[in-house]
Amino acid sequence: MLSHSKEIFFNDQGLKIEYSKPTLSCFYDKEAYEGYLNTCLMLPNFEACAKTKYEMYICGDKNTIKQLKEKSKVN
Repeated sequence: MLSHSKEIFFNDQGLKIEYSKPTLSCFYDKEAYEGYLNTCLMLPNFEACAKTKYEMYICGDKNTIKQLKEKSKVN
């Protein structure tokens, strides 16, 4: 069985969100993924919602992936 690492972030309202690091079809950017998690919090399966949005809007755009990779090299 694969174990996914647990991640924690605090949204703008100070709410502590625990989630499993997703398996994605492209480069993983923690900050971008957490932004999608934050938009999905009102849904029962907010992790699936965030993963779907990330796949659509990040993985589906090669320019965005390139920008995120370049940003990660700077940080």
